[in-house]
Amino acid sequence: MAQMNVQSIRRMVARMRADRKVQETIARHSFDTASAVTMVLDLNSRSADFQHRVAFQWCEAHATGQWRRRICERRGHAILDSVTFEFGNAVDAVALRDWLKARGW
Repeated sequence: MAQMNVQSIRRMVARMRADRKVQETIARHSFDTASAVTMVLDLNSRSADFQHRVAFQWCEAHATGQWRRRICERRGHAILDSVTFEFGNAVDAVALRDWLKARGW
């Protein structure tokens, strides 16, 4: 059963790699990371999730270059998740870091 699932997943990945739209999306979001800002939060908490969403909105509104967000969810008995905002322009990372610090986050 597990071998069939692995084969199915490999076929799906091959189809996605061949899809032009998927390739365009990957190319649009691929860039060298100049700097990153990591927030360690409990995304199951309303207040922490709010902080994450407000930081995301800040990036959408203020980032001058490319940026992306990566969420590493808790594993096992870990309590906190990490949300990493990666920027193509280091100035954006410094601005977000300063903005978060000013808010006490």
